Amino acid sequence: MTTIQLKSEIHKAIDSVPENVLPEILEYINSLQHQSPDKTKLNKFIDNVFEEDDELLRRLAE
Repeated sequence: MTTIQLKSEIHKAIDSVPENVLPEILEYINSLQHQSPDKTKLNKFIDNVFEEDDELLRRLAE
């Protein structure tokens, strides 16, 4: 997906969310803009771990 397509999809998604959620979305976007590259890399790694090991983590939590 191209950058233009991604931005278009983001605009569509934002147009369909409730108005009271918009400040949270803006805050999230602003926080992403101010993250260091190392933190962004770490967050992606953590997201991947949770995604790939979801079943294992659920079993450990029980």
